[in-house]
Amino acid sequence: MHRSGEIDMNSISKHQLFSLMIIFEIGSTTLFALGIEGKQDAWIVILLAMVIGLCFVWVYCELQKAFPRKNFIEIINSILGKWLGIPLSLLYAVFWLWPTARNLREFGELITLTILPNTPLVVILCTFVFTSFFVLSLGVRVLGRTSEIIMPLIVFLILVIFVMVALSGHMEPRNLLPVSGVSIKEIAFAAYPNVAMFPFGEIFIFSMYWCYVTDYLVVHRTSALVIILSGFLLSLTLAVFITVLGVKFTAASTIPFIEVVKMVSIGEFLTNLDAIGICVIFLGGFYKMSIYLLGVTMVLATVFNIKSNRLLLFIVCILLLWVSVIFEPNYTFHQWMNPFDTNYFYTPFLHVIPLLLFLIHRIKSKSQKLTC
Repeated sequence: MHRSGEIDMNSISKHQLFSLMIIFEIGSTTLFALGIEGKQDAWIVILLAMVIGLCFVWVYCELQKAFPRKNFIEIINSILGKWLGIPLSLLYAVFWLWPTARNLREFGELITLTILPNTPLVVILCTFVFTSFFVLSLGVRVLGRTSEIIMPLIVFLILVIFVMVALSGHMEPRNLLPVSGVSIKEIAFAAYPNVAMFPFGEIFIFSMYWCYVTDYLVVHRTSALVIILSGFLLSLTLAVFITVLGVKFTAASTIPFIEVVKMVSIGEFLTNLDAIGICVIFLGGFYKMSIYLLGVTMVLATVFNIKSNRLLLFIVCILLLWVSVIFEPNYTFHQWMNPFDTNYFYTPFLHVIPLLLFLIHRIKSKSQKLTC
């Protein structure tokens, strides 16, 4: 099936969708101590945010169910009409370009800080972007097929690292006590909007992909399963961070996952496994940025009915580089922007607008039935 706005999409199997979504959800989350505002209860914060994420995934999937073969931009235009739909669609292109650029900058900074300190940041970012351009030029099915291999590897490496840290004797379970040591109000505020948006709300970018799934009836089930599995994995990750590093050091660490990996020391045989941790973060970041990058390109291709998709993808790559290099002067500024993102960008675009579209569609559907 070929469509205007399609980037050699063809179709995505449910297994490819599952793999892409899992990698996307893990993505850059290992870079941060999510929910650490909840202190030793950060793992509970993740689980609460997961439940909130599941509620909104239901809204997203119900909206997709009503328009099974349309991407989100086409759904917007179907519900609101072109006069309101096109401006809103362009706003979504800008909105999704923002986390794409931030993901790119995060992983560029990570590589600079860890393995290539003498390499100019611009060189690293260009290499990252044009590798993604090459893969996406081959079609999303190539990205999907490779994800079926990479996803189990990422999850396996994370779990192996945690097991080796435990065997190294660096875990202190008492760091998680007392359970519910902070108030329910504090846990709730830590979970929403920050963690509920990042990473669980970000899954909404797949509203640009769901229409290409061969069996669209599995979209809801697959999306919910991804949220649950990634939620438990991230909760486990936070629990490991806290048991190994403690609450204060976890909160203060620039990249807590790397700090935990450095703790692995089993005899004199297994030590210095930083490269494995960096590999896990790099792979997750590459896929997350690529999924966002393709999503932004599909938005523009759909709005302007552009069929020269490779050229459009190249233009978006150049724009992405400009935003990631020029807009953010340093990593400190990048970290400072996180609360601003959540409060002013993520909440309206990931929760408010989809919910309003869902309600408008339901009202219009009921009105049409009454008229008939």
